[in-house]
Amino acid sequence: MELLVVSPDDAVLRAAQSNALALGHVALLAGDLGEARRALTRSVVDLICLDTLLPLNELERFWSWLGADERLAQTPLLLLAPASAALAPAALPSFFQPQHHELLAKPLRRQELARAVAQALADTPRRAIEEQPLLQAGGLTLDLATHRLLASGGGTAALTPTEARLLACLMEHPGEYVAPEALLDRVWSYPAGTGGREVVRAHVSNVRRKLRLLGADPMLLRNIPSLGYAMVEEEPAPALARS
Repeated sequence: MELLVVSPDDAVLRAAQSNALALGHVALLAGDLGEARRALTRSVVDLICLDTLLPLNELERFWSWLGADERLAQTPLLLLAPASAALAPAALPSFFQPQHHELLAKPLRRQELARAVAQALADTPRRAIEEQPLLQAGGLTLDLATHRLLASGGGTAALTPTEARLLACLMEHPGEYVAPEALLDRVWSYPAGTGGREVVRAHVSNVRRKLRLLGADPMLLRNIPSLGYAMVEEEPAPALARS
């Protein structure tokens, strides 16, 4: 899973990065909200972790900016607050009321982060792609509601929401090659001409690693540079990439 941590406190950023890595997650770090916006235009994250000690007027504008973007509005949010505010959440501004988002006390502890991440993702509204509960291709079954991947041999792997959306795009049309630009649009909602192919390449590499761990062939995800990526069940004749 990829999370964005936004805090003006270097100690908070270091602790969040260390705890995220120990839990098997990737943490992107931002020292202010301008940096956070730039990060969110370049990358798609599964979770945003926001320090409430950032300037309140900037936080409120950032909050509105998140809500105006269909993709970002669905991203779970964790709020980091001093222990006193965490114990008395009513003292926070109204747009930070914890019935809407998870509130964590600083310093951030690994066990609390693990629990909050699991809860936030469990509460995330399902995206349109998740309306179908199961997808099957290449001897794999993908549960879109839980992001669990099951191999025919019985192995299972947990995917991040982004990995699940990527794999679903390829499993929906086995043997059909999808251009990286089309994946950036469908999975990450990047406008045409934005986003880099390395984003797709890195996530495909992560999914292949998980396929290997559950005993499936990682090369079920095939890549032909001139065409794109495909989920293959056997050696197919390449289909035209979808635009």
